Amino acid sequence: MTRASLVRPSRHMRFPWVAVALVALVESVPGCGGATFQLAAQDNDRGALTAALAQRHLSDQPAPINAARVPRAFVALGGPRKQVVAYDLGAGKLLWRQPADVASRIAVGGSFVVELEGKQLVARDQTTGAITWHVDVPGAFVGVAADRDRAYVVWSAGDTSIGGGSGTVAAYDGATGSELWHERADGALGAPAAQGGVVYVPYLSQWLSLVDGATGKQLARLRGLDEQISMLRVTSTDAFYGSKQGVFHLDATSASGSRKGGTYASVTVPAQLEHTQYGVDAYDPVQSGYSAADRARVLWSGMLGAGGYAVHYFRFVFGFDANGAMTWAYSHPRTELVASDDTGAAIIAISQAGDVIALDPKTGVVRLDRAIGTSEPVLGATFDADGWTPPEPARTAADQDRARDPQAATIDALVAIARDHDARFDRVKQLAVQALAKLPGGEVTRELLDVLADPRAPDKLKGDVVDLLVERRDPASLPVLAAQLATHDDFIAKTTPAALGPIAKAIAGLAGLQLDHEAVASALAALQSQLDAPATQVPDLVPVIAAMAAIGGGAERAALVSHLLLYHADDAIGGDPAWAHAIVTALEDHGSPAEREILRAVAADPKTRPALRDALH
Repeated sequence: MTRASLVRPSRHMRFPWVAVALVALVESVPGCGGATFQLAAQDNDRGALTAALAQRHLSDQPAPINAARVPRAFVALGGPRKQVVAYDLGAGKLLWRQPADVASRIAVGGSFVVELEGKQLVARDQTTGAITWHVDVPGAFVGVAADRDRAYVVWSAGDTSIGGGSGTVAAYDGATGSELWHERADGALGAPAAQGGVVYVPYLSQWLSLVDGATGKQLARLRGLDEQISMLRVTSTDAFYGSKQGVFHLDATSASGSRKGGTYASVTVPAQLEHTQYGVDAYDPVQSGYSAADRARVLWSGMLGAGGYAVHYFRFVFGFDANGAMTWAYSHPRTELVASDDTGAAIIAISQAGDVIALDPKTGVVRLDRAIGTSEPVLGATFDADGWTPPEPARTAADQDRARDPQAATIDALVAIARDHDARFDRVKQLAVQALAKLPGGEVTRELLDVLADPRAPDKLKGDVVDLLVERRDPASLPVLAAQLATHDDFIAKTTPAALGPIAKAIAGLAGLQLDHEAVASALAALQSQLDAPATQVPDLVPVIAAMAAIGGGAERAALVSHLLLYHADDAIGGDPAWAHAIVTALEDHGSPAEREILRAVAADPKTRPALRDALH
């Protein structure tokens, strides 16, 4: 076999460094690696892939992997004395806690859990937390996985960052820790995932090997033709792989190696939720353990995006429908959510303070909010709760009302985000006000106005709110906007109207909509009070005039005529071109013949300011 036949890159390949590294490996390493990870192995064989997938022992229905089939969380705690704890999600109780300096993610098996502690892979009994076995990891730790019967670990030796060095994957009996097999690869292996007796091992960012967990024999191998393979996610019934760009469902169509031929999906994540990923980067040594990357995740169940999805972003969780439109939001108070998962029936997460929350994936309504009972900070967690439905909590009457009206809970969450004073989340606040402005109702308008009135809100956010208020065009907003105009500039009372100009623009934007007559009368009275107030500045008078003309239907004309006659000779107001254009436009477009005659008289008055005379001609 020639070197060219081994490493001929597809014309779709986006990773030229892989091809260069492979050429170097083939030239320098006789035999091209171990029996499992060979560059010359057959890729994308649909028959082999189908057989490998059929070999998996999967649940008929989503269920936890542990032998008791009980939903659990395994939590790494920080503090002066690091610990690992097990928590029964269904019963709501702590099962055990043990001292442990956990240095990796916790992988869950049938009767055991396994994690890296120091330089050793340590297995613990799931029911007691007692150590059952440990083995040394002879190289640089890459990742660990488990299925019901076995644990699997990947380590590297040498410099794999440029295609050199080597990776090794080894399997251990879950009960005894006896090594069952190990396989070496020339080049980098990624962190593995395991499911029903089959191990998924990424290789050199381009391949995904499906390995028999019992023997180490390669069952099938996929080669990505137009996308990296750097992310794995498994549930009790499904497996996914992909990259930062999107996700493949692991099925027979994966043999195509391409997005077009495979079962592939990506979802819309708002730009404000930057750094959000679909899963753990299998090649990032930082993500081999719990890290800040776990706090920015796309969460889904079944095929990505088909039934909607959620995005966990630090203290917040946002729900989206299949079209990418935000449908709900949740804001966790004070502390960040450090780990999360989608069980299919719930979005579950745990906070840094040890609060476990469960949200309805369709509405975002809180189904569970319970402390696990630890005072130490939570560093991270692994959930073994596939298919878990949280118990219905005891609810107050107010809680029941909220459950019946999910939009009210979403409004509360979006307002909490928008009013949050943590400067790290200024862009998330922008997303919150954008989503808030899409919801109907005067209550929403009131909340947006409160953001404008908040002295600690960022100026950029206030600018966004102003634009959104103008764009809303919600008839229910009119009474709220009018009420906001009741505040005047009063030196003695120390009051100043908040956002007079933007509020007037928002009222003008309601032109042409079906408005309540009483609300219009109240709004006109409030606008006129600002029009007549001596302290109102010219830049605010202009939108006030436009708003009165937009909604007045003629009822505003007398007040505007009086305003014109009062200030047509005033240097500050009558001499302002913007004011002149606004008042003339309002009376010419909406005025009666008698009012147009008044305009001609004002134009002829020698006291009329030049800017106004120009506008009148």
